[in-house]
Amino acid sequence: MQQDPIVIVGALLVGCVAAVILIGLWILQTRPTSILARSLMQEAEGSVTFLFDDERLIDATPRAYALLKSGQNERSDWENFLGLLSARFPHLRSQLGDLAQLGHKKIAPEDDQPGWIDAEFWHGLARLTLVQDKDRPDQTIDPLTADAIEHELETLRGIGEDSPQLIWKRDAEGVLVWANRAYIELSETIFPLAEDEIRPWPPQEIFKDAPKPAGSAPVIEMHRIDFSDHSSPTYFEVSSQRRGTESIHFAVDATAVVTAQDAQRNFVQTLTKTFAQLSVGLAIFNAERRLVLFNPALVDLTELPPDFLIGRPTLFAFLDRLRDGQMMPEPKNYASWRDNMLELETAAEQGSYHESWLLPNGQTFRVSGKPHPDGAIAFLIEDISDEISLTRKFRSQINVSSAVLDNLTSAVAVFSSSGAMIMANAAYHALWGGDEEGILASRDFDEELKIWQGVASPSPLWVKLNEAVLRGSGNMVWDDTVRLSADVELACQYATLPDGHHQITFTQIAPSEKQSVDASAFHQRPTRKMSG
Repeated sequence: MQQDPIVIVGALLVGCVAAVILIGLWILQTRPTSILARSLMQEAEGSVTFLFDDERLIDATPRAYALLKSGQNERSDWENFLGLLSARFPHLRSQLGDLAQLGHKKIAPEDDQPGWIDAEFWHGLARLTLVQDKDRPDQTIDPLTADAIEHELETLRGIGEDSPQLIWKRDAEGVLVWANRAYIELSETIFPLAEDEIRPWPPQEIFKDAPKPAGSAPVIEMHRIDFSDHSSPTYFEVSSQRRGTESIHFAVDATAVVTAQDAQRNFVQTLTKTFAQLSVGLAIFNAERRLVLFNPALVDLTELPPDFLIGRPTLFAFLDRLRDGQMMPEPKNYASWRDNMLELETAAEQGSYHESWLLPNGQTFRVSGKPHPDGAIAFLIEDISDEISLTRKFRSQINVSSAVLDNLTSAVAVFSSSGAMIMANAAYHALWGGDEEGILASRDFDEELKIWQGVASPSPLWVKLNEAVLRGSGNMVWDDTVRLSADVELACQYATLPDGHHQITFTQIAPSEKQSVDASAFHQRPTRKMSG
């Protein structure tokens, strides 16, 4: 179905008329603004003046444009303007908030330097003029000085921008006004932008709860960041420093440090749990000789109050309390005791302190001191009272056994499985000679056999004894005789003992016993199995 040409032409004419009307209305609306803007800027020729429509810069004098050229491209003109003046006018953002209602404001700087901002509001446009000192309106900086300042500024800006640290700055009102590349890139990693989204300014804050320092001292805090693509969190050490009315912040990745601290803490906890199971008392003193670690066994052994130990006493205070509680040997006098404790500390540092403390209550402690890294020392305290008691009991039994053997008229010698002499009674030493004190440590079966053969008459008995001791004869007991001289004859008895030991007994035969001994010569008989 064909359209009527007249209808088509009519529609085109209506569209053209509508477009002309809209363009005319736009010109009527914008022309006064453009005229007003030109008028306002003509009045400001030669000054440093900025003309804003809301946050959009629509015009500026050449000197004003020159100041803004060092601003960051990703920031709006308004943010660059506020950042430019933030050092002298830290609250400018809020101070201009009521300009539309007041129409005109004079804003003085907070650094007590000459000059001010003359702020005016004209039909939706804000004209902001930086006014110099009226007494020196034309004061300028010579070109060489200006170039040097500009060069230094570029250098500092490059250092901050290229730093691997996260660096950002907040104004007096806590608004983020500057951030370096590392901060912006991390912000975009945490808060990714859509494909068609323009990078915002200011970027989203990473550390919203970073402190605002009140004094001149920096404030250092640890902050945790959880990344969606990381299995473990990332930790940053944030250092905040006040600079005039602003605050500057630095963040360093401290994940490795935190991980190491956690590992150390876990290791210490593991050691602490292990130490808690020990029956040996442990006390570790740091390089300043303060108690930094102890286990429950130390409390049980020394009977010191836990709150005293938790208070990290010094080494001398610790030893003083032990002395007061009679948990260490009672000194003859305090002066000598202090000297002894100094020697104790020195010996512990060298790892040579090993002492047994006999306490007034009858207990016996074995105390040893050992050096630890970084100048620390550790003391180990062990209750060996039962061990000492058992040792004394064994020693008493040994002494009784030795006395019983010494009371025998027969000469008795005991040899180990390897042939070393381990026991001999007084009758043996009287018969065969030798040093009673040193013989056990220096004689063996071969040496003793040579002595026997040198004193007594030749006899097959010596060969038989040699084979029995060196080769072993099982659980056997046998006896034989040997003559020392024409008038002295000995009965020799061999018997095996537990653990492969050998007992050899020599007994002088009286004339009345000779016949019975001759009847049993070379007679071997098995014995009952020895226990042990």
